[in-house]
Amino acid sequence: MLQIRLIVCFVFIGCAGPGNQIFFIFPQKSYLEYLDEFKSCTGKGRIDSKGLLYGRLSFSYKSQRDSTFLQFTDILGRKALLMWITPNNVIARDLIENKRYGYKQIMEFFPLMKILEPSDFTEIIWGVEPQYKEKFNNVSSLLKKNIVLEFQRKHLGIEKRALVNVKYIDKSSNQMVSIDIVKRHRNTEYVNLKKYWKLLKY
Repeated sequence: MLQIRLIVCFVFIGCAGPGNQIFFIFPQKSYLEYLDEFKSCTGKGRIDSKGLLYGRLSFSYKSQRDSTFLQFTDILGRKALLMWITPNNVIARDLIENKRYGYKQIMEFFPLMKILEPSDFTEIIWGVEPQYKEKFNNVSSLLKKNIVLEFQRKHLGIEKRALVNVKYIDKSSNQMVSIDIVKRHRNTEYVNLKKYWKLLKY
C-alpha cells in the first residue's frame, strides 16, 4: 500500500525546487477545453525573423472561438500590418505600402505556414501546442531534414508552464522565425471582432 501511495505522489507531484517548493503537475488543457471555459483570448507578443525577411515586429492579438485578429507595429511604433486568421484562411494588409496579401502569398514570406495550418496559429495564441505532426509527415523528406520546429513553455502570468514561444528554423535557407507571447489573458467576455473585419474594406 505504501508503494502505491509513493507512485501516485511521484506521478502527480514534481521534484522539490529551490526553497523546497513542491509544484503539482497537471495535464495541459486542450483547445476545446479552453473554449468551453472562456469566450475570448487577448494579449501581446513579438515576432523575430532572419533570412528572406529580417527584423522584429511587436503585435497585439484578439481571438474569439476559431478566429484571430493581429495588429503588428514596427520599431518606430507605427501600425505596419493587420492579419486576420480563420480556420482555413489567412489575410494580411500592409498598412505602410497599402497592399493586401492572400494565404498563398503569405506562405511565401512566412514559411512557418508550410508546416502549420491557420487554425494552428489560433491554438498557439490560446496557449495550446497544435497537432501539426500529421501535416509535417506529408512534406518532402528533404524539407523535414532541414526544418526544425520547437515549442517552449515557461512561467507566464499565473501559469507555471505556459506555451510562450514557437521557433521555426530552415537550415537549408538559413531562415528563422521566432514567435514570443509576452501577455495572454483568457476572458469570460466576448470581444467584438466585427469592427476589425470591417478594416478589410478600407
